[in-house]
Amino acid sequence: MSAMLPQTLYRSHVVACDDPANAYTFTFMSDYLSMMDILTKAISRELAAACDMTPLQYRILLRLLVSAERSTNLAQQLDVSISTISSAIAKLADAGLVQRHENETDMRTVQLRLTNSGRSALERADACMLKTMTSYWRSLTQEQLEAALHSSIEAVTRHSHPRIEKGKQRLDTALIDTVMISRTLTSRALHDRGMTTNDFRILLALRILESSTTTRVADFLFLNSSDLTSCLKHLESHQLISRDRAPDNRRTRILELTERGKRRLIELMPIVFDALHETCHSDDELIRIHISAANDLIARKRAQKDEF
Repeated sequence: MSAMLPQTLYRSHVVACDDPANAYTFTFMSDYLSMMDILTKAISRELAAACDMTPLQYRILLRLLVSAERSTNLAQQLDVSISTISSAIAKLADAGLVQRHENETDMRTVQLRLTNSGRSALERADACMLKTMTSYWRSLTQEQLEAALHSSIEAVTRHSHPRIEKGKQRLDTALIDTVMISRTLTSRALHDRGMTTNDFRILLALRILESSTTTRVADFLFLNSSDLTSCLKHLESHQLISRDRAPDNRRTRILELTERGKRRLIELMPIVFDALHETCHSDDELIRIHISAANDLIARKRAQKDEF
């Protein structure tokens, strides 16, 4: 873990992030959100390549493995809108992985069931996800691995449905669910305040880097410059950032936080921290370990020594 970070991170540190002594909280938050983004992309990339499946479709099949479900129940369980779940289900049905059946006791209700093809697809996806998560686990210290598994079990118990096989919870599935749960809770907290997660990550990057270019910010966040275009326009329109031409190169724009942007970031820090904390209700010791895992993964990524 980086020497600049304390042994624990209390909410009071995040609330008082404008205190120079607590400046490390910006790096923590940035690294944690970057880690979640990197893991999500790894999961999405491997599922698409091996099974032509999205993480949401994978999680739908997992729910249907246990029992038939209605679309509304799945939307509630997975914390997504009905339109989002309907679109995902339509593609699964077109591929022959799920079937729609009328409820025998209520003809107005349609239940979704996993087909034999769906079970085969799920087996392939399971093998892919186990390989992906095992690769990630091997990058962790024993302490970090134990904390990740403990928090994943807690998160799934609170927000989802544990997957039990042979009397034990399947841990790779739990970790995948935890990543998705964390991203959903963070996204919702920021959406309620008119901001996306990438908007917030850009504010964090500019707080850490100070003056920077779009390319540098994108590299710092492990994103493409094109991923930032709409975010930068949104942030500039709300006067949270400035984009001025560099005096020595008129083709280059320098990005900076405005005073309003700095205040907005400080206001949002505890809100995002609470969303992350809500995922698994970690205690101070677990938070310390999660911080170390995020810092280590991002350090390896910056040094190009990590496959994620």
